[in-house]
Amino acid sequence: MRLLLDERILADGRHCSTWASMDGGRVRIADDGDSGALLSVTALDRVMARYGKPLADDVAAGGDTLDCGDGRSLRRLRFHAVVDATGRDYLVWERPGEEPVAVLATTATAALRYLALRLATEN
Repeated sequence: MRLLLDERILADGRHCSTWASMDGGRVRIADDGDSGALLSVTALDRVMARYGKPLADDVAAGGDTLDCGDGRSLRRLRFHAVVDATGRDYLVWERPGEEPVAVLATTATAALRYLALRLATEN
């Protein structure tokens, strides 16, 4: 199972999507046509904890989900706030016994892509 994290337009005008999938207990972060890099679930947890804010009580966490093991999951949520002209995509991190935290998908994905790129260049 792959979870779409974010979509963006590259400098040359091409459309690119970033995906997350589980691979042997680790999270693979990859762009379209790229093998990506494996991050620990702890790295994902730290990114979401660093940028995440508690999910409002009136927001239902629906959408596609990536099971990250031990009851943890990453979910993509489309939310249309009253102040926004259109909906925005968020990533929601759920851990057992803790309230879910949400991060704007572009923010969390940029941090995860940076870590994945850093790992790829070190190896």
